[in-house]
Amino acid sequence: MAKKKRGSAKRRVNARRLQQKKKTQRRLALSILGFLGLSTLLGFAFLLGGGAQKISKVSGRKAEVVKEKRTSEGKKNPHETVVVAEEYPKEDEKVGFGLEDLIRRTKKARQEAVDTNAHPAASISERGGKPQLVLIIDDVSQARQLKEIQALPYRITPSIFPPSQISAHSNLLAGDLKHFMIHLPLESGSARMNRFAKTLFVDDGPEKFAVRVKEIRRLFPTGRYVNNHTGSVFTSNYGAMSHLYGDLLREGFVFLDSRTTGKSVVPKVAADYRRPYVARDVFIDNVQERGAILSQLKRAVRIARKRGYAIAIGHPHKATMDALRHAGKILSQVRTVYFDEFYRSRFGK
Repeated sequence: MAKKKRGSAKRRVNARRLQQKKKTQRRLALSILGFLGLSTLLGFAFLLGGGAQKISKVSGRKAEVVKEKRTSEGKKNPHETVVVAEEYPKEDEKVGFGLEDLIRRTKKARQEAVDTNAHPAASISERGGKPQLVLIIDDVSQARQLKEIQALPYRITPSIFPPSQISAHSNLLAGDLKHFMIHLPLESGSARMNRFAKTLFVDDGPEKFAVRVKEIRRLFPTGRYVNNHTGSVFTSNYGAMSHLYGDLLREGFVFLDSRTTGKSVVPKVAADYRRPYVARDVFIDNVQERGAILSQLKRAVRIARKRGYAIAIGHPHKATMDALRHAGKILSQVRTVYFDEFYRSRFGK
């Protein structure tokens, strides 16, 4: 009888142990399944996120658009623009969407600068004709972009990048061009945009500024007009901007302020050097949609009709080229002129 009880007790212990073992195995199996499920979800998320086009954040000071285009073999196509980026002022710095507010604040400095030159010619509108509209397309680095611009039925000034990681020979696009500008990369508030080849930084100092300007002169021997690519940090620093402005003058360049920040010190610097201050009025394609671009062109036309001229800047985006092809009615109210034509008509040089 005692032997039966001992056998029964042993079976109960073994049964409990077996039950505990099965419970442990179930828990382990559930844990493994949970881990595999989570890994699968993360893998799908990574795959979905990695192949998408990267579109910039519009956050206060800057707006970036970065597109990565590859051929079917997975290699970069040398005929495509790898990086296109631009910088726009904060919303609260876009009063008048350009110079209207800046002209009022710097009227005295501007007048002092203009008085030191020959009196500018009367504007087109004052002579009874149409007001002038200067259209500039920045970020030009490829022959196909230049061809697209030249195919449009307007006088448009391309602003060409110096050689960079986008194109090692972009300066050759200037070639026999009579009307062009040089798009000089200056320090911005964006680390991504500051990776652009040979961007000038505030801390580079006067010696490096002078060397870079001499290089630009060598690369563009017939060039005369320069505007800044990004540059919100650089153009708001008086010391750096004053040195660069002087170097540009010594090499025979005229500087157009792209006005990527409302804190630009270029008006003061131009007045100090007793030169006229010239800047863009409207960025036409900070929103890359045909309707938005046409709306910005209308704004530029309104400024031109009110003041006699306006300066608008765009970029070689597909949407911008498309909008310009459909802008005939809007632009019929003005006369498009190259930047050098505008500058000579107003300042006699």
